[in-house]
Amino acid sequence: MAALQIGPEDEAFLLERVREIEGEKIIIDKDYFSRKVVENLPLRAAQDSVYEYLEKELGLKIGFAMKEITVHMATDEDYRLLDMGSYDMIVVVKSYTYLEDSTLFQFTESRHRPDKFKFVDFARRKL
Repeated sequence: MAALQIGPEDEAFLLERVREIEGEKIIIDKDYFSRKVVENLPLRAAQDSVYEYLEKELGLKIGFAMKEITVHMATDEDYRLLDMGSYDMIVVVKSYTYLEDSTLFQFTESRHRPDKFKFVDFARRKL
């Protein structure tokens, strides 16, 4: 609730997914949605494309996201849900996603196996 900046009287829901690449479970996604913006999410959207559903069917205009990337020791849940092999660390990406009007509607914590994580950034300096 704190991550979504909503109060105890407000509602949110959680969508948890494990993502695979080439048959290996390498990412846990925990997406929290404010019901003020997204009341429900059909199973087909969770299995296919959440953002396509939000934008095309609900008409939401997603504006931007702020991300925080850290590295932590793997948890029991990471070992249980992911194919961790000999890795004992996990890359944690926390993402706060906003609509065009700056309404925060989604908080995501993604937990990535370190050998399959890549960070690329582009920054332009305006003079």
